[in-house]
Amino acid sequence: MKPSADKDDQRASYFEQLYRDDSDPWLVRQRWYEERKRAILLASLPQRRFRHAYEPGCGNGELTVELARRCNHVLAADLSAQALRLARQRLLDAGCGDHVSLAQHRLPQDWPRILPGEDKFDLIVLSEIAYYLSPEELGRVVEHSIASLAPGGSIVLCHWRAPFAQRIVSTVRVHAAFQDAPGLHRVLRHEETDFLLGIWSNDARSVAQREGFA
Repeated sequence: MKPSADKDDQRASYFEQLYRDDSDPWLVRQRWYEERKRAILLASLPQRRFRHAYEPGCGNGELTVELARRCNHVLAADLSAQALRLARQRLLDAGCGDHVSLAQHRLPQDWPRILPGEDKFDLIVLSEIAYYLSPEELGRVVEHSIASLAPGGSIVLCHWRAPFAQRIVSTVRVHAAFQDAPGLHRVLRHEETDFLLGIWSNDARSVAQREGFA
C-alpha cells in the first residue's frame, strides 16, 4: 500500500471514530464561539444568494444548513460516512434537505469534476478543513478551486489558528496559498486571535462596485 493511501486511511479512521464517539465533537451547536463565527462568515459573503455551492468537510451539517438557506443547491461532502449521516438528519430536521446533495469525498482526489456544459461553483467554502492537508494536497485543492470557480464566484476560507495535534499546515500558510494563487483577488480578510477568515474571487470588484455605486 502506498504511503499516501496509508495516510488517507488513518485520516478517515480518525474522523469516523470521532463522529461515532460524539455527534458534535467540537460543540458547533452549543458554543457561542462557533455560532458567532458562522454568523460572521455568512455576513461576509459578497452576494445575498448563490446558485451552486460546494462545501467539503461539512461535518455534522451545522454550517451546511445555513448555506442551504442562501443557495439554490449545495454539494456538501465529508470524509466520514458517520458525519454525513448526521448532516443528513440535521438537514431533514431543518427542512432544507431537498436542495442539498451529500457525498463522501477525500481531498484532493475526489474534488468534483465539472464536465463541459455544467455549471461551475459560484461559492466554495473551506471551513476548518484545509489544515489537515499536506502542502502538496493543499496545492492541488487550490488548483481545483480555481478551475471549478464560476466567473464572479467566491472561495471562502475560515480556520482555527491555534496549534493542535492533527494539524499539518498552519492556518496562515493555508490562506497564503490562496493569496498567492494566480487569478484570485482577496476581497475580504477578517482576523481574530482565534480564527482567520478570508474570501477570494476571480472578480476583483468590491461588493459596492458590483452593485454599481462605487
